[in-house]
Amino acid sequence: MDDTKALDELIDEAMSQEKALAAQAEELSLQSKQFADYLSAKKHNDEKLEMLWQLVKQHMLENNMFEHENDFIHLKITPTGKYRTEDLAAVDDEFCEIVRKLDNKKITAYLKSNGALPEGIESTGWVLRKHIKE
Repeated sequence: MDDTKALDELIDEAMSQEKALAAQAEELSLQSKQFADYLSAKKHNDEKLEMLWQLVKQHMLENNMFEHENDFIHLKITPTGKYRTEDLAAVDDEFCEIVRKLDNKKITAYLKSNGALPEGIESTGWVLRKHIKE
């Protein structure tokens, strides 16, 4: 019973904090048209910057430029560490491995139908899903 009370207190605190932040943001946007305009412009500028950096990356890749340096910045294109191939049979065996891995869809279905994870399996993390009631 104490665990439930403690959980409810944490939930109340989190919801109060969310409501306070939302109210503060609304109040600031109403009080200051400049601030609201800034937030709108910042979102647009962030999207534009992301697009510009993607264009820089695309230009470098299209021109086989894996490094570039000027007076202001040093850029380097590196692989992500994940690779693929069209024909696995054509790849040398030293670059391949036989993998036995868990089927997450089957485990999720088992969990939903049995209410518990299969023996010997544990979750790698937990997600808190929120649905605020009106």
